[in-house]
Amino acid sequence: MRAAALLLLPPALLAQAPAASPVERLADAALAFAQTEAAKLGGEHRFKVAQPPRVLISRPGTITFEPSHLSKREPLGRFFVVVALKVDSEKVGMARVDLEGTWVGTVLRAKGDLARKTELSGDQVEASPFEGVPPEGALTEIPAGQRLMRSVVAGRILTRADLETIPLVQSGDKVRLTATHESLSISLDTTARSRAGLGDRVRLEAPGARRTVTAIVTGPGEARLQ
Repeated sequence: MRAAALLLLPPALLAQAPAASPVERLADAALAFAQTEAAKLGGEHRFKVAQPPRVLISRPGTITFEPSHLSKREPLGRFFVVVALKVDSEKVGMARVDLEGTWVGTVLRAKGDLARKTELSGDQVEASPFEGVPPEGALTEIPAGQRLMRSVVAGRILTRADLETIPLVQSGDKVRLTATHESLSISLDTTARSRAGLGDRVRLEAPGARRTVTAIVTGPGEARLQ
């Protein structure tokens, strides 16, 4: 934003424009680092400096800044960036830049009251524009193989914590277990000793076996050996 403003100045004034102070450069480095880290998470994030940082450097030389990490994985709400202070490429200290972050995008809200064990569909939820700090795990799309583990009221933002895997195998069910190695495939009937959904691990017991084996559920009453 600062660079864009400078480009609008007449040449005579541009020549007189003061160089950015160390405090401004430190804040800019922290903001740029936060944007880079947020880009890895997806969605659009916006940041602003929560309070001016402090730069305590007494020795002369060329000052540079090297951000190292954020104080939290999801840069939302109040957080800070840790920055190494360097003079002539030599580290002379650390600084903390406090920022505030918001997320901009769409979240899924319940169109009406939804009962427990409801399998979500497009006619039950609506994409709602959102800017701010969303609830942890807020849904942006309907996940496959999931259902509500609790009832929710109309208008609520749905989160991963509201969902559970739809079980395809219940404890005590008969499960066809398949084991494949190169061109060889072997199948046998087993009994489930745990509940699991598609892609989940399930404990299975074969007839006469002394212990259970763990397999991946591939469909109703079906699993494959890991």
